Amino acid sequence: MHLRDSLRRILSSRPPRRLPVVSTTAAAVLVPLFERDGQAHLWLMRRPTSMRSHAGQVAFPGGKLDASDASLRAAALRETQEELGIGPERVDVLGALDDTRTFTGFTISPWVGWLASDIDVTPNPNEVARAFAVPLRAFLAPPQGAPPLRGWKIDGELVWGATAAIVRRLVAVVREVGAESLT
Repeated sequence: MHLRDSLRRILSSRPPRRLPVVSTTAAAVLVPLFERDGQAHLWLMRRPTSMRSHAGQVAFPGGKLDASDASLRAAALRETQEELGIGPERVDVLGALDDTRTFTGFTISPWVGWLASDIDVTPNPNEVARAFAVPLRAFLAPPQGAPPLRGWKIDGELVWGATAAIVRRLVAVVREVGAESLT
């Protein structure tokens, strides 16, 4: 798909803006893209309401940087395997987006990855209440609502907060490529 190569080229041509992790917790997420029916899609998940932080929220797979993680990229890939059952060897990491800081005390480093369209997603019920695929095109429309709940209503879920901020950054890069590349 043209989008995959174009995203790799753009993301590798400029370093992501990294924020200092001062008084926050370092975390990383994977923005997992794939092609379905000729269109780019991305995987999102809703966290269970039983979780200590971000309960019931829509998110990308990811979490805190562990001492065992070699890098933020490694943390994003580890968390993706733990939460969605997608091993690191199944992810073609295209590059990183700029960091996002949350009001809940995290500095998130997002990594954009491409998956095979036939990949099996196996959500971990302890960390994922629901995994769902969304056409990337759905995020080309402007977000709706008022802060802090400004975002997109997609497939019965509200995509807002840090997840919406990361989606907005991805969409900005996609717009550089050209929206026609989503098909």
